[in-house]
Amino acid sequence: MPELSALIDQYIDRCRDVRRLSSHTVSAYENDLQLLLAFVTARQELTADTIRLCLTKMAEDPKLSPATVRRRVASVRAFLRTTNESLALETFGTWRLAIRMPKRLPKAISRPDLDALLNSKKQPSSSANVTALCLSLLAATGLRISELCALAVGQIRPQSGEISVFGKGARERIVIVANAKVRAALATHIRSLPASDDPHAPVFLNGRGRPLSPQCLRLRLHALRKGLHIKGRITPHMLRHTAATLLLEGGVDIRFVQRLLGHANIATTQIYTHVSDTALRGALERADVMRSFV
Repeated sequence: MPELSALIDQYIDRCRDVRRLSSHTVSAYENDLQLLLAFVTARQELTADTIRLCLTKMAEDPKLSPATVRRRVASVRAFLRTTNESLALETFGTWRLAIRMPKRLPKAISRPDLDALLNSKKQPSSSANVTALCLSLLAATGLRISELCALAVGQIRPQSGEISVFGKGARERIVIVANAKVRAALATHIRSLPASDDPHAPVFLNGRGRPLSPQCLRLRLHALRKGLHIKGRITPHMLRHTAATLLLEGGVDIRFVQRLLGHANIATTQIYTHVSDTALRGALERADVMRSFV
């Protein structure tokens, strides 16, 4: 259906250029809407019933995780609300697709493993130093890896440790690097950049002098984990989870953690309180102060 195809293209352009969503999110939305286009085209009708049937069949696909199904429903709903509000209301006004989401707590990195990652023996190569700084910033601020890799010189005030971040939905927030050593390392790194006076210059570069990509940093972290013989999978996003958990365990108000992470809804942040409760239980059980009395 040519008209629907054109609307999808315009919507994707808006997500990319106006809403400034991440490339990963835009790609996911585009894939979701292309599946809708194929389904609707085969039936030659764009109606509420057709859209509901499309989403229901997705939900019934055993190969798709509940999270993927939920995202696809959200993608279609957001698209219709932008391009055809009356059809969106007809489709979703009184209809809800039941999706069972498993309760999964975010996985934080253990303190010993985090200590090993952040304090491993520094190698003389510049790439190792950049990697170490990136991991320290992720752990200190809870930045998303996409936000970290997109940082430009003008977004950082090294002396105060303030970083202006553009997160999901083009929302701007300020994160603060509280640790003096990390602030000093960041300031030294920025001074060493070839274009340190250019506010638009990327802060982190790969070995070829190009902007460091999220995938490159993931591969570096994987290699570092293997080199340190740390068991289990560790990802940059786990450093974000770890930052939130450590802050809450340290007594930081959950509303401040919400602002730091850039969560639009505090309910998203509250999941980390369960992680902190788990850590508290483990610490109390290990201490077992009543062991000698009962």
